[in-house]
Order: sequence, then C-alpha cells, then structure tokens
Amino acid sequence: MGGGALQFLQGGGQMGQAIRDFDWTGTSLGAPESWPAPLKTCMRIILSSRQPMWLWWGDEKINFYNDAYLPIIGGKHPHALGQPARQVWSEIWHQVEERINATMQGEATYSEAELLVMHRNGYDEETYYTFSFSPVPDEHGGIGGIICANTDDTDRVIGARRLALLREIASRTWEADSVAEAYTLAARALTANPRDLPFALLYRLEEDGIHASLAASCGIEPGHAAAPAVIALDAALPWPVGAVARTAKRRTVANLEGRFASLPKGPWQESPGEAVMLPLAANADSAPRGVLILGANPYKRQEDEAFDNFAVLVARQIASAIVNVEAFEAEHERAKSADVLALEIEHRRRIERHQNQLLDELNHRVKNTLATVQAMAVQTLKGVDADVRDGFLARLFALSSQHDLLTMDNWEGASLEGVVRRALRPWRQDGRARFVVEGPPLHLDPKRALALGMVFHELASNAARFGALSNDDGQVHVTWRSVPEGLSFCWREEGGPPVSQPARRGFGLRLIEHGLAREISGNVQIRFDPAGVVCTWEMKQP
Repeated sequence: MGGGALQFLQGGGQMGQAIRDFDWTGTSLGAPESWPAPLKTCMRIILSSRQPMWLWWGDEKINFYNDAYLPIIGGKHPHALGQPARQVWSEIWHQVEERINATMQGEATYSEAELLVMHRNGYDEETYYTFSFSPVPDEHGGIGGIICANTDDTDRVIGARRLALLREIASRTWEADSVAEAYTLAARALTANPRDLPFALLYRLEEDGIHASLAASCGIEPGHAAAPAVIALDAALPWPVGAVARTAKRRTVANLEGRFASLPKGPWQESPGEAVMLPLAANADSAPRGVLILGANPYKRQEDEAFDNFAVLVARQIASAIVNVEAFEAEHERAKSADVLALEIEHRRRIERHQNQLLDELNHRVKNTLATVQAMAVQTLKGVDADVRDGFLARLFALSSQHDLLTMDNWEGASLEGVVRRALRPWRQDGRARFVVEGPPLHLDPKRALALGMVFHELASNAARFGALSNDDGQVHVTWRSVPEGLSFCWREEGGPPVSQPARRGFGLRLIEHGLAREISGNVQIRFDPAGVVCTWEMKQP
C-alpha cells in the first residue's frame, strides 16, 4: 500500500504494517483512500504515539490500535483489528457502554485506575486502567468516532493493595498477648484484602503431632466443608496440611470446585479455582507452627510470580508474629517476678547498647585505618609509575567503598545490585547508559560482597583501559540469574575496540580467575572474544 494518498498510514511499527495489509474493502469503512479526513488525522496520531491508544470509528466503532497498546489487548490481537468494538470487548461492554454513548454525543469522559475484568489471554483477568474517551468530529459536524489514551495501573494498584495488607498484619498482630490472639488478629487483618484473598484458613499444629486445629479464619465460616475444626495430618482431604507441614514447602491445590460444593467469592462473581497452602514458618530454617491456606483471586494473572511472593510474605509475617508471642510467653514464664523480668530486660538493653557501641567503634577504626593506608600509599608511591600508583589507589578506594556499603547494614551483608552499582560508580556518566544491570534481588554475606565488589572493579577498570568503556560507544551488561546449582553471573562487553588475548596475566586477571573462584567456591571463566570481554561464573546460593 503506497502513494501520496496513503501517507497517513506510513510508519507505526507492527500495527502500521498490519493496518496497511488489512483488506478494508470488506468493512463499512471501505478502502483507506476514501476514508474521511478526521479518521486519517486520528490514524496519524495513534500510529506515531508511544502512548497506548485505540480508535473506534463509525457506527460499528471499527477497532484500531497502535504498537504500545499490544500488551493491553493481549491475545485478542491480531483478530481485534478491524472488528466492531462491541465484539472485541464484549466482556466489559456493559461497564463502559453508557460512557461510549455519551462520548458519541460529544461528551468526553475520564476514568482513573478503573477495575476492568478482561478476557484477553484465554481467562478472566483483574486489570486497572486510567483512560479517557474523547469524541472525534466527522466532516459533517457530527461525531465520527472515539479516540482513547490508556495507562496500565494494574501492577501499581495491586502492589499497593498487597503492601497495605502486609502493613495491616504487622500492625494488628503487634497487639497480640497470646498465640491464640495472634492467629485471631492475623485473620482479622486478612479481611482487609478480599480481592487477593477471598478466604483464608489458619491451622495450628497440635502437640500430639497427628492433628491440626483451625485457629482462625476469614471470609469463610468455621464448619464449612473447606474449614473443618480438626484435620488429621496423615489425610489428603480436605487439605494436605500434613504434607505442607512436613516438607515446609508451598503447595497449590487446584480444581477447588471439584473438591467443595461451594466456596466464598469475596467481592468477585466467581469463587477461587485454586488455593495456596504455605507453612507458617518465620524463615526457611525454622519449624512450621501451622499452615496457612489462602483462597486465590479467581481473576489473578496466570503464573503470577508476584502473587506467589506476596503469599509467602503473608505467611512469614503471620509466622513472625506467632514466634514473637511464643518468645514473649516463654520469657514471661521464666521470670520469677516482675522485678526479675524488669532487671533481665534492662540487662539485655545494656548488652545491646554495648554491642552497638563496639560495632560503631570497630567501623570507625577500620575506616580510619583504610584512610591512613591510602595516605601512606600516596606518599610512598610518589616516585612510582603513575599508572601503577593510580591502579593501586583505585583498588584501595574500591575496597573502602565496599566497606562503606557493608557498614550501612552493620556488616550483616549487602544486596548484590548495591555491590555492583557501587563498584561501577566511578565509570558512570550522567545522561548515558554505559551499564545494564539486571537480576533478581539477592542478599550477599560480607565475604562474598567484598570479593564480588573487587572483581567488578577490576573488570570495569580493564574495560576502561582496553575494552568497552575505552570509547564513547561501548556498553557493559551485568546479569545474574538463578540456576539449579545456585547462581549464574555474566559480565559481557560490547561496542568497544576489538579485543585480543592479553600477553600476560596481571594482578587483576589473577584476582578474577583464582581469587574469586576461591572466595565463592565456584567456577570462573573469562573469554577475550573480539567483540568484547565475557566473564562468567557460578556460585552456590548464599
């Protein structure tokens, strides 16, 4: 499709091409050459925009959309192009039809973070969008169609809702004076988020080791077929509580409609199709106190890792409250009198204050020692080759920088991303993306944090002298990911001058190849590919 008459359809990426290839003669719009001027203008606007946008035109409201809208329309693409909007969005038409009619009468509308249950990827899904319906005049003074700009607020709205629930659990359970009350208050807090969790059950493991008792529930009445008062740990029905408690592993139970005649729906029109069962353990190493059963949002995104992580945090928040109350009760039992308890608490406070003072003093002395060494090095190396002196001082500064990062968390470790970004800070340029740093959140112990910080410094220093950071076009990719054995890291350079095998192995390469391997108990490989240095290593999960 070409020619000056069709300039309004040029560009637009994937959707621009799809619109040009579409046979419009089979629709009420006819060939694009004959389209009215307002429609052509709107097509220019949406195809050139990076904002998710769609356009409905004519009495049938024929559907157009741009590349930025593809994640929103999901699996409805490509069949949604050129179809009447009522067919494309039949599942939400009843919700927006009144506003559509008003817009076709010339009245613009605006909706902020509105809930829309869309069926775009083969299942009903909870979404939130901010959007505006704007009328588009036709050539005869009427309204020819509707143009709409969208913003996807789904992750923001759901994330804020889940964070609020975690805060609610912490706030409510803080008031618990007994383990039983901790369970009750936790269940009461869970009622604050019925969209994510239409119902929840908290089972407490009994001391006999063969039963679990319903300690609290929300959204579902005790005695319901899914909420029996007692469950045998060796039974698979109605819930495999014993398997979860024994393995301390999360488990998903699907096909709830086949297990139970009816389940609470919460605010939704459908009941949960699956439930998540989690051990009530404060961390991966502690024994479960019970089992949490969460009815999952029937409209949540499929394979939603964010929901899985949220459910784990809910279980651990509740478990932490239970453990804290248990500790308080045990402490209270050991105290022979109120005076003894007060004295012991004050003694512990004095010990904590003393420990904090010692740690502050140690951090102060180490920083002073590093500063002294740096000053001595400057004086001692005055007559030494400038490159050698600067290299030594840079390594000393990198060590000091990583020490500062660890000091912020009282030497309890540091995040891997913080270690990487602090090590690469000297080569960062404002306004230019020289580094791409990607990987899941990971906490390192002090030993590995220092080792990796020095290695990233050496790699960046080498890149600045010979590799991707020695010119204005190079870029460095730092990535890490989980693998069955632990973690896999990759440093990859591109866009720099051609790379060749070095004639000799200096201190930096020896530190990377041998020192890092020893510190992380893993394998390290470095390749001098012509396109750029590639350094990979694996280490066991810290």
